[in-house]
Amino acid sequence: MLNGAVPNYLALADLLETSIATMKGGDRLPSENELATLHGVSRVTTRAALQELERRHLVRRSKGSGTFVALRLVFTIRPDLPPSWSQTVRRAGGEPSVKSVDAVLAQPDPETRERLELGPSDKVVRLHRIGLVNGLVANTTLTSLPADLAPGFRDLLATGGSLHTILTSLGYHPQREWTRVDMQIPGEEIATDLELEGRPRVWGLTSLVVDGQDGRPLEFGRGWHRPDVFDMRMEYQNKRRTHRAGAPETRS
Repeated sequence: MLNGAVPNYLALADLLETSIATMKGGDRLPSENELATLHGVSRVTTRAALQELERRHLVRRSKGSGTFVALRLVFTIRPDLPPSWSQTVRRAGGEPSVKSVDAVLAQPDPETRERLELGPSDKVVRLHRIGLVNGLVANTTLTSLPADLAPGFRDLLATGGSLHTILTSLGYHPQREWTRVDMQIPGEEIATDLELEGRPRVWGLTSLVVDGQDGRPLEFGRGWHRPDVFDMRMEYQNKRRTHRAGAPETRS
């Protein structure tokens, strides 16, 4: 039986968080009934504790399947790393796959036209994809690319392969020009893509990718990532710095 000054469901959530720290992402937790019996509390208390852990992005609950330890892969964004979602996921220890929802020829919105440096009559291939990690829905992206990048480009995009790999195979050198990461409340369609209940905050990622050789804009996209799958990390280093902080400068 739980005792103390805090509500039972919070005390149980804290206790379960300690247990989760020793488990692996994807491990299944005991059922609500099993937890209630084990800790001497009601099923209502157990359900509230699991909901609290879900708010902390420590577990992922699935109707009919149970409650699982969240993956929380470290999604690292760094200037020297390729702007490849699949490679980033693999580097973090996950297994990525991509499902293509559609790839359509469209007129770009004003921001996309500006970012991709397009003319008034230029069109884009607008790509809608859903990313999975270890078979679980992890993110959804809306990406626009200049329609004239290469013949048959739209067909290649519709296959669901790695966008970075496709661009590289066409002779481009994708390089992240800038990236913005923030927490967002997703719209209804995004929440549906991410298989969310309600509209909890998710990681929002907006980025521009250019060719590393001639600077041509290649890709402008927005993505939404589940916080129970990813822990976003941005790293930056000023390459002009010539000595460590605190180290004395040497002079001749």
